[in-house]
Amino acid sequence: MTKSHRETVMMAGRLKGMGHEAECVVSVVKVSLPQFNNSEHIECDIHLAPENLPDGLYELTFQSRTMEVKRLDGDWQDRGT
Repeated sequence: MTKSHRETVMMAGRLKGMGHEAECVVSVVKVSLPQFNNSEHIECDIHLAPENLPDGLYELTFQSRTMEVKRLDGDWQDRGT
């Protein structure tokens, strides 16, 4: 049976879009499969981003990963939502 390990980690992130670039903190759920020496980030939440960023599409970069997110009515969502 394959066992996985989940942990929430906080890391520095960078938002870029809508004519703005800003630092933030990203909390991610990291799932590790120790027997395969592999891990993946499956969920992320944006924290401590400047409140004055306008709604719209942004690129979120953290730990050499980039994903698209959007701000809608002041809340952060992944691009698919």
